[in-house]
Amino acid sequence: MIQLKTDGRVSIILPNTNKALAEALKSATPEQLSTLKEGKDVRSLLASVFQDKTASAKSDQMLLDILKNAPAFKQMGNFSDNLGILIKELKNFPELSPKTESLAPFFKQAAAISGPTLQTQLKESGVFMESKIARALDTLPTLKKTLEALETLLVQSNRPQMKEQARILAELFKSPVLPQEIPDSKSSPEPKFSPAPKAAAAFSETLKGFVEGLRASLAKNDLLYTKETAVLIDKIVSAAASLEPLATPPSPQAAQELKTALGELYALLLRSTDPASDTLLDSIEALLRSVQSPSATEGAIRNGIERLAETFKALLASADSSLSEALPALLSQIAEFADPEALNIDGLLDKSLSGDLKARLLTLSEELRTSPDPKAPELREHVDKLLTQIDYHQLLSGLGSSTSIYFPFAWELLEEGSLGFKKTEGKKFYCEINLRLKEYGELNLMMALYDDTQIEIQAHAENPEFKTLLADNVSELRSLLIDAGLTPRRIRITEMKEPLLAAGYEDNGTGHDHGFEVTV
Repeated sequence: MIQLKTDGRVSIILPNTNKALAEALKSATPEQLSTLKEGKDVRSLLASVFQDKTASAKSDQMLLDILKNAPAFKQMGNFSDNLGILIKELKNFPELSPKTESLAPFFKQAAAISGPTLQTQLKESGVFMESKIARALDTLPTLKKTLEALETLLVQSNRPQMKEQARILAELFKSPVLPQEIPDSKSSPEPKFSPAPKAAAAFSETLKGFVEGLRASLAKNDLLYTKETAVLIDKIVSAAASLEPLATPPSPQAAQELKTALGELYALLLRSTDPASDTLLDSIEALLRSVQSPSATEGAIRNGIERLAETFKALLASADSSLSEALPALLSQIAEFADPEALNIDGLLDKSLSGDLKARLLTLSEELRTSPDPKAPELREHVDKLLTQIDYHQLLSGLGSSTSIYFPFAWELLEEGSLGFKKTEGKKFYCEINLRLKEYGELNLMMALYDDTQIEIQAHAENPEFKTLLADNVSELRSLLIDAGLTPRRIRITEMKEPLLAAGYEDNGTGHDHGFEVTV
């Protein structure tokens, strides 16, 4: 089992344990350090790095600038090359050569890049190690919060079977498995104890009976309150959204779509035994007559469907709490804990960290620290160099409200590289790839993905010849993107001396003489 302190999440934000931060602060000017001090003390300042935020404080931005401009990080070289050197050096030590097997899976050539491989390399890069620890340690507090949300719904219910489920749930809260106090979100989420195997088994057995009983009760819910009914209502509302609020008849196609959807809902509600469904049935009958009437207008039909949807929402709002759509969702969140293994925090930590590169490097660093081999200190310095690079990207990620990671593949043409990912409002995703190529110099790529398949790309090349080479192969790039299920809306290739387009890839209207652009 990988042995790591559970306060690892905090350790990466302290100067005495985070080597990247220590190096960055060495490069800070007196004015910069003064700005940091004005903002907050270093510990609380860096703690804020790992909290969700939409805007950075002045001190956070200053620390980010220090980090990006610190000379030490510009001299560390390519992460994958450094990892390859470490693996090669370890083979020279009989005592430590088996460690090459644990590190070798992370050393992959660029030729091996594929979707699944890239996903694994990113996930296990070490940048997310502390997040994995926090997620595992938060398992039991999160479970308790979910059970409390379920209890609120069940206690408010007037149905006898739900009252019985609430009684069983009350017994679960007495189990020593659940933390008696849920830690504050700003403090460590670590439980005060780990559940004993017998207690975990008893808890899971009771929880299993609770889940099965609640599911059986939900299965008896009237059809009026099922997900199927809600889906049909949404389908009808979506179909009506295309109608204009005008005094014109709907098109034959639109009328047929509405007629079909309304007929399906009507047939479903005929099987309902709840008296409240009669109101909906009357509304549907009126709508069906309206849709089939030659004098029907789009505006009248649209208004009728809006009233139908409002009536349905009102029925749900006044229904018994056990009919809430939140209840099945909460139930699905606790079902996995019917297995005692899901309560084993040590097992969850071991599983989540078993393939994590930073966890393995930390373990190796500790073994080298206690090794009597005279070459161990030199090897440990190499390990610490890799850990510093990972720490660097973790800090960049937190301070920049994005995800930063080293280029996770070995490539003989690459001198250094990094990747950045960010999601903004409106489900728009950005990916930034910064490469320094041995032959062609710097290449910066910015990609935006939106509406699931639409992609825009900007390539900013330092070398004019390389820019031309990219432009000559843009047709092949478009074909590869289309084969991957993406629609390239714009591909723009420019030289470094040219400004990038404004955020969001909107043309600023200035025009560029040396740029190459393909717009679909």
